[in-house]
Amino acid sequence: MRRVNGRGLAGKRGPARAYRAGRRAALRLKHASAGTVRPPDMHMLNDAWCAFWRGRRPVRHPARQYLAAMNAFLRGFAAQAGIGKPDAVLLPTRKTVAAVVTVMNEAGTLANVLAQLARLPLAETVVVVNGSRDESFAVARRAGATVVHYPEPLGHDVGRALGAKMTDADIVLFLDGDIPIRAERLLPFIDAVHRGTDVALNNLAPFLGPMRAWDEVTVMKAFLNHCLDRPDLLANSLTAVPHALSRRAIREIGPRHLMVPPCALVRAVLAGLVIRAPASVDVISANKRRRMNTGRENPVSGLIVGDHLEAIHLLKQLRGPRLGFADGIRNRKAADLPESAMSGQPAGSPHTPGRALPAGTEEGTAGSGAPLPMTASGGA
Repeated sequence: MRRVNGRGLAGKRGPARAYRAGRRAALRLKHASAGTVRPPDMHMLNDAWCAFWRGRRPVRHPARQYLAAMNAFLRGFAAQAGIGKPDAVLLPTRKTVAAVVTVMNEAGTLANVLAQLARLPLAETVVVVNGSRDESFAVARRAGATVVHYPEPLGHDVGRALGAKMTDADIVLFLDGDIPIRAERLLPFIDAVHRGTDVALNNLAPFLGPMRAWDEVTVMKAFLNHCLDRPDLLANSLTAVPHALSRRAIREIGPRHLMVPPCALVRAVLAGLVIRAPASVDVISANKRRRMNTGRENPVSGLIVGDHLEAIHLLKQLRGPRLGFADGIRNRKAADLPESAMSGQPAGSPHTPGRALPAGTEEGTAGSGAPLPMTASGGA
């Protein structure tokens, strides 16, 4: 990887270099298309951008400097081609990227969600429409997405499992149809997976406030991460969008298990996948308030808490009753004296006169001649 110093992309000359690279890319694409002028193919444009960017990574403010260089590249391309600047957000990877969007009665916001995704050079956009009585299906079809349609509701997160089965892209981005997110805000999740992360979570920590103000869902998310010995993940979870998965993650977790996101996270951790939270998108304030997700102990929060309890049960099955945490020096066998040896004897007292001891046992000793493993106070 080439190091970028103050004279590279991180400096003032970075956008200028990207602008010139964009002009050269337009000339190459013009020659490749026999001199015809037409709107550029998004994937060809992204390939040209990757040829310029390849491995460059600014030291400071990487997202801001990436976008500055990318927009300069697009301006240079447009100037040379004699067209308007494409409204595109180019990706720092040649890997195939797909998006999965789950939808239920979200025609009012779905068009904006898909419009932002259209600005990215995606291999495919899969929209899972379930239980919708509005125009969600028609909106998805008009946008040219691959539509999976179920007339009946599938329940929370089942659409993610179905969408993951429908694509074989190297990187899969997961969103909900009711929260439009600008394409630029999705870049860090794609870039993280491109650079080796398997599970790129949305870092909600900046929006949660102090722990004393957390609701039961947030507490359960943090508790599960502590049980997984991943306190660094804070209260971040696969429950929240946007997030991105590598093809390896989908294979190791199994698409079916994505329908219960906390269980999917357990499987990801135990499989040794690389899990990070590379960026923060505020989906809490943007989340549409409905009767089912407002108020204390609402149905949605109850479902999510139950999902986390299921995940803890799964972890117990896979790691044992202590979830993999050590038992220390506790000698559990010492407490396994038979009831016949203890009946009628007050806790912590010596042998009661007139009661027969086991054969070969002297008062105050166990059968082996060793002192009884108890103190006058009755134990530790």
